[in-house]
Amino acid sequence: MSSLEARYRRLLACYPYDHRTRHEEDMIGVLLAGSRPGQTRPHLADMADLLAGAVRMHYRRSFGTVSAPAWRDAVAVGMALWPVLILTDTLARQVLSLAQSGPGLLHYWMQEPWSLLRWAEPIIVFALPVLAVALRRRWIATLGALAFMLYLSDSLHFTLALGEPDRLLMPNVGLPLLSQVVAVAVAFTRPARTGMSLVSRRTLMLWMPFGLIGLAAGKVGRHVLDAATNHEIALWKPVPWLIIMAAAAGYAAGSAVGRRAALLLLLPVAALGDLGKLPSLPASAALVQIGCVLGAFAMGTMLARRPVGRDPAARRH
Repeated sequence: MSSLEARYRRLLACYPYDHRTRHEEDMIGVLLAGSRPGQTRPHLADMADLLAGAVRMHYRRSFGTVSAPAWRDAVAVGMALWPVLILTDTLARQVLSLAQSGPGLLHYWMQEPWSLLRWAEPIIVFALPVLAVALRRRWIATLGALAFMLYLSDSLHFTLALGEPDRLLMPNVGLPLLSQVVAVAVAFTRPARTGMSLVSRRTLMLWMPFGLIGLAAGKVGRHVLDAATNHEIALWKPVPWLIIMAAAAGYAAGSAVGRRAALLLLLPVAALGDLGKLPSLPASAALVQIGCVLGAFAMGTMLARRPVGRDPAARRH
């Protein structure tokens, strides 16, 4: 193989795998036939044309009509996973309440067992939409909606009793409330119930505990570090969640549907991690955190490259 042919093949590596399988030799033949004797490097015009063609082809496959089924499945997967994410966030918040209360709460539970049910109330409420989606039962979704209405009415009554209805417009109150409403609503939709069939139980069992650890670490860290004077350490509060979600996105990138679902969930999932202060990070801290995220994403992609249970064709679009 000549050096010119080797360079052309490296450029053609930018094209989708199946396209290269069918057309790479023909394209190499045309390119070499148009080269000058003794030429060792591609012309800039040829390089630009090949790269532009690769970009156009990837764009058509990612956003054109041929990608419509993958986008539909990605929306379904995103809808199916949202109640799971809200349940994970709720579990993390309850873990934070344990960290704030300390051993006193456990002692109180022993004296007043019914208070444990009060603590577990939000977990039960947001577990119902997950069960409705996973088991494909509308009656569970209805039960979950009723439970959420009771839970919401209690929370709103408490907020109004404080004389602070404008708290509902605050980002740390209004946005979680909106996300909870969406989580309950999607339990009634057919795409959400269909999307759950596209996510294996093994995948959920793998990533949900990690997500809980990442969110809980950030929320408990926020409680502990906000009381401390070390502002530099406090900047790292959302990093556990970022790293775990980046690894999960890398794992999802092993399929066309997974890549699209990760893109759709990017901003909502990031918002769960209390990332409001990221734009004000010092440049050095931001670069290190970006490096951590990229490393986690690469680790997730390597984990996803296992051949068992994977459809090779699904990875090439």
